[in-house]
Amino acid sequence: MNVYLIQSTDCLKPYAIQNAIVVAENRNTAINKFSKELRSNPDCHQSYRSTWFSCKKININKQKMLVQYGGDTWQFDEVEYEQE
Repeated sequence: MNVYLIQSTDCLKPYAIQNAIVVAENRNTAINKFSKELRSNPDCHQSYRSTWFSCKKININKQKMLVQYGGDTWQFDEVEYEQE
């Protein structure tokens, strides 16, 4: 199984999912799971469009921190720290 980070590339909207961590066998399965969640979640007023979300595989075995900044930036930036 792999870990995928799915993020909105659109501006912030009320009741919108901005970031999701999905555990799946592959990228397509992760996107399908996320898309299904958007459709079935009564508190969410979104649908999946490939231009509205990015999906990337992340390595949780590698020491790093994912930081999200506000303002005009809605994507995570990776910040890697040296091991002590």
